[in-house]
Amino acid sequence: MREDRRRADESGAATAPDLDRGREAHADPLPPPEWRLTLSDLTFTVRESARRKTLSIGVERDGELVILAPLGVDQDRVAELAATRRDWLYGKLAEKAQQYRAPRRREYVTGEGFWYAGRSYRLLVGQGEAEGEALQLRAGRFRLSPFHVHQGRELFIGWYTTHLLTWAEEQLIRLRPRLRVEPTGLRVTDLGHRWGSCGTRRDLALHWRVALLPRRMAEYVLVHELVHLEHHHHRAAFWERLEVLLPDYAERKSWLALHGADYDL
Repeated sequence: MREDRRRADESGAATAPDLDRGREAHADPLPPPEWRLTLSDLTFTVRESARRKTLSIGVERDGELVILAPLGVDQDRVAELAATRRDWLYGKLAEKAQQYRAPRRREYVTGEGFWYAGRSYRLLVGQGEAEGEALQLRAGRFRLSPFHVHQGRELFIGWYTTHLLTWAEEQLIRLRPRLRVEPTGLRVTDLGHRWGSCGTRRDLALHWRVALLPRRMAEYVLVHELVHLEHHHHRAAFWERLEVLLPDYAERKSWLALHGADYDL
């Protein structure tokens, strides 16, 4: 999932933010061709894939314009799609400029706030070494050993990774009776701008940043990827199935698009 990604296909219909864009790129045996298209004041990155049958166009979280295309696509066909979607793209770029905020880098000093499960916890440097853990959450505060401050970011990412994986595995057990297809595996890693992804081998991945989100939003990311086990697209059938599992998915999706950038280190 690229965080807060929207696409428009050749029919001109806008689709919802894509949480796991990039699946096609990993499916080809060789890196897919990539080239640039300039249309007036807009520049696009065109990525071709042998798995794609249609064109789709979208705006990344950082404002990059991307067109996903079938392998060997005619360049005039790509330019025609870009031209027909110009007004839509200007609107999306304006939204991105309003919503995107560069993350504020945390300092690993006493009093700094760090998100976990939607709540901000203050950091206390100077305790925790006695229990043998460089970083822990105890008595309502994160506690970091003074001997490991230089590893602060690395320790937090590791802590988030471990706790998010435990939470996600528990959620899979809870959701299992309602699922038609189960993932072959689950991992937590750094996915760049994507919150989650569903691989071609039906394995799921979550960004460690999902641990920072309120649990309702983390659940949306997880369930979104689980639905991709059944529907490898964002057409009507995908959203209908997601609505069965999460009736208020649209509200959660909108919240994540507006506020997700705030949840980072």
